[in-house]
Amino acid sequence: MLHSLHSLINIRFFAHLYFSTIIRLLLIVYGEIHDSYSEVPYTDIDYKVVVDGARGILNDGSPFNRHTFRYSPIYAFMQIPSVLLHPAVGKIIYSGFDIWVAVLIYKLVKDELRFQYSRLKKTDCLQSVNIKCPEIVAKVSACFWLYNPLTAVISTRGNGDSFSSFIVILTLYMIMKAFKVNEQRLSLLLIFYAGILHGLAIHLRLYPLFFSLAYYLALSEHSTCRIADFIRKLICPCKKQLLLIMGTVTSLTTLTLLFYKLYGFKFLYEAYIYHLVRKDLRHNFSLYFLMQYLGSDTEGLSSLQKLLVLMPQLIMIVFLTFAFGQFRQSLPFCIFTITFVMVTYNSVVTSQYFIWYLALLPLCFSNFKSIGIGTAVSYFSLWVLAQGLWLLPAFLLEFQGWNTFYWLWLQSIVFFIVNNFLLIQLIKNFDFITYKH
Repeated sequence: MLHSLHSLINIRFFAHLYFSTIIRLLLIVYGEIHDSYSEVPYTDIDYKVVVDGARGILNDGSPFNRHTFRYSPIYAFMQIPSVLLHPAVGKIIYSGFDIWVAVLIYKLVKDELRFQYSRLKKTDCLQSVNIKCPEIVAKVSACFWLYNPLTAVISTRGNGDSFSSFIVILTLYMIMKAFKVNEQRLSLLLIFYAGILHGLAIHLRLYPLFFSLAYYLALSEHSTCRIADFIRKLICPCKKQLLLIMGTVTSLTTLTLLFYKLYGFKFLYEAYIYHLVRKDLRHNFSLYFLMQYLGSDTEGLSSLQKLLVLMPQLIMIVFLTFAFGQFRQSLPFCIFTITFVMVTYNSVVTSQYFIWYLALLPLCFSNFKSIGIGTAVSYFSLWVLAQGLWLLPAFLLEFQGWNTFYWLWLQSIVFFIVNNFLLIQLIKNFDFITYKH
């Protein structure tokens, strides 16, 4: 294992990008062949919906005339080449963003570690901190994404979450970069651009909305020595915080008004409201799927049940935001843990949701110095095993027609417990004190 890791490190980063691109192109070609012969398609059903939405734009002007199109119209516009040129072009576009996610991971990790080096050198405490070479850590972090089979398969099947993940990480990169530049004007400009991107990220997927408070707190210029300082941080925004808010509101409002003018209330409902009130009665990884399935023949969950489902998620998000969102050095970890909690505790959990936090996890690798390679592999194997145990009864239910609902629910509980265990271990091993300033 160590020999393989050493070989991985010695390869130039550009070569990794080249190999990963070839792998994704081969998967796209395989998918085209697979779909021609197999009854179980390789291509994601959502991809076909979005391509049909693009066809709707070309034919009658609206992607929402396609039943079950419940995305931002931006995705449909991105798929117009799939209609005009070839159905697989959109997969190439998504795979391209998949590669760019790795580039951002590499750049963000490398810049952050170099910045920490410079801070430590100035304080003459570089020798007291076990900080690894920025190039090596950045390369390993990016390769986790590039060679992760789950991320490669999902993007080449035609899932657009690589695009939204790219926007989320680019937002984070802009904010982190703003702390490092010496010129005040450039720093403020980066914050405003980050706000523009954050508004776009919320428009594409609603979940980045929960990052807003963490971004806001991290940009504050007030210290947090006392409770009064913390309150001041919340209610007395500085120029950077105001620019973030302005950028976010400007971007989100502009996109919403533009598409509302083009497509009316149907856009608001399908792109936004539906995702807040949706009920997914099909089996999924969620702890709550069986409860929703059994209640499908009634009026659904009561207000109390909905509150009980939502409260643990919200409490944990608020706690993680206040614990890790106030400091630049722990901001990537804060965003990762918030995303992890949102996915784990959500009432609907599918494999594509894992991309949301897998894209953010590599940004935190340099902070897990107390976790060895063997332990990291065992944690990842446990997570994969928990999925595999769930997929067995899911396969028997969907393809063999067996009644495995209760077995499936038990495996959902196991997966939920495993995810919480892993989150606890990551928080316990997060090297926070060293870089907290």
